[in-house]
Amino acid sequence: MKIVVKNLMLISILLMSFAPVGYANNVIQQHANGEEGQVIYHVKYDYNAICKVLGISQEVYDQYWKEGLSIVDMADKVGLERREIISYFVTFHYQEMQKWREKGAMNEHQYFTLVYDLKDEITDFIERNPNKQ
Repeated sequence: MKIVVKNLMLISILLMSFAPVGYANNVIQQHANGEEGQVIYHVKYDYNAICKVLGISQEVYDQYWKEGLSIVDMADKVGLERREIISYFVTFHYQEMQKWREKGAMNEHQYFTLVYDLKDEITDFIERNPNKQ
């Protein structure tokens, strides 16, 4: 009887140790086949909120933009530090991504992949202005 129980325990342990490997391989294969899908994260910024953070009106923002100032340049002009602008955009994206996750439009892997690239995307956005000379 002890041998039978011992063999059953050994077989159970072996089967349970292969199950996670099989699951991981299945997820990797689904991702490789494109079955998981790719999230295209695109948000529309609220320029009124950006103006509010900068402490300027929409008209002043538009004028600065025409002059070639980036959002960072505008912040510098009104005495805001770069980290305050970055903080606004990080908070904005965090809130947006949480909405996407709650709706099921974004899974954990996609979320962390986007978070990884977010710093560069924010930096590019706040430093660019096609009108810049």
